[in-house]
Amino acid sequence: MTGKRGDRKFNKQRGLERERRRRANSGEYTGPTTPGPDGRPRPDWSNVDFDSLSRDDARKAKRALLIMHIGIRARQAVEFVEWGLSSHQIEPGSRLALDDKAVPFASTVPDLVSTTGRYPAMNACDNIVGAAEVASVSIRKGQLRTSSVSILCRTAMESAAKTIWLLSPTDTDGRVRRCLGFTEVEDLRQKQFNDIEDEVLSGRTDRFAAADRADFDRNTTLFEERMRLVSDLPKGQRKRPDSNILELLKSVENWVDAEYPRQPDPELDKIKVPRGAESFYSLGSGLVHGYKWLNNYINKDTLAVAEVDLIEIIVDALGAALRMTECAVALFEAQSIGTSPNPSRRRAYPEGIAALVDRWAPLYRLSVAS
Repeated sequence: MTGKRGDRKFNKQRGLERERRRRANSGEYTGPTTPGPDGRPRPDWSNVDFDSLSRDDARKAKRALLIMHIGIRARQAVEFVEWGLSSHQIEPGSRLALDDKAVPFASTVPDLVSTTGRYPAMNACDNIVGAAEVASVSIRKGQLRTSSVSILCRTAMESAAKTIWLLSPTDTDGRVRRCLGFTEVEDLRQKQFNDIEDEVLSGRTDRFAAADRADFDRNTTLFEERMRLVSDLPKGQRKRPDSNILELLKSVENWVDAEYPRQPDPELDKIKVPRGAESFYSLGSGLVHGYKWLNNYINKDTLAVAEVDLIEIIVDALGAALRMTECAVALFEAQSIGTSPNPSRRRAYPEGIAALVDRWAPLYRLSVAS
């Protein structure tokens, strides 16, 4: 009888040890907790002394901490799904409504500023939600999708940066000039597509070809009319974005740093230096184009060490893209609000950026009245 009890105790202890190792390897944590950004309790790593840990224990602790922050950022990111899929109310008297009217051909294209500024932010939301979902599902499966997550985050960051570049100036003339210049660049890209599509349609003989050709010709006529309206304006009324996206991103990052400074993180700042938007965009570009040079910056002493480096890239990717997307959506929302409170206005953006919207709304509303 004693032997059986001893065996059961031994097996129980061995099971507990297995569970402890499983949780350590999966990023789970059972120590002290603290409220997270969403109010739910999460592990509190602020008092962990990483310097006192062995190299292997420090790696495991860092891995667990990074995975926890991927989860936090993924939850924040998926909150943008509704805004990315919603129609967005531009209230009468709002900054965007007034800027739409300031476009030289507003009678023909009545919403050029608001639609030009809105779409990149919607695209950013779609991509950062996708990145969060890929990161979450892959980690639950015991896998990493560093390349996929980084590419989606790079796209989100670039799109969000374009909305910020378009809508961050406080003078109407500057904003309209940027939207017209951006539209001009966009039209050139669309013309390239139209030329290719025209060639494809010319070679088709299937039963859908005639209907597709009619739709294409109708859209092309509308496109060419808008393109003419923009190109006929004096060059001084159009301001194109920098053709070097990295340079555009640098200027936007400077604006974001000034208007929405990164807050210190008592946990992550212990174990890593945050990668800024410019640095991550350059790294992400390498992945987008299929270059292998990222491997030079991964510590390949062991697979476990390399895995932590890859997880850290995911944390940086989500962080950089999330911050830029938050700014783009907040800017658009701050400028969509009318001069009087509207209790019936539906808020599709995350609660976490409400304070930012409230802070920026008077800045752009005041500039209209000046």
